[in-house]
Amino acid sequence: MSIRLYDSAWVKFRDSDEPQQVFKNRSNPAMFEVAGYRYDIDARPYHFSEAVPDIVELLTMRQAQELGLSTQYSAPKNIHI
Repeated sequence: MSIRLYDSAWVKFRDSDEPQQVFKNRSNPAMFEVAGYRYDIDARPYHFSEAVPDIVELLTMRQAQELGLSTQYSAPKNIHI
């Protein structure tokens, strides 16, 4: 199964049950950031030489809601709209 990242999605890393939110990089739309790590749209490391945790699950909206996570987009604090 392949994972396609999108802005404001929630994912889980291998060996961690704590969900992490996905944010699209505002200066490079081909890059996504999750917990400080950089990925491409297919949840692979953005740069092949970077070590990043494996993303093993993309939560559905229902799963996120059941965990009390926001399913609404919210701009990162450093972005002013």
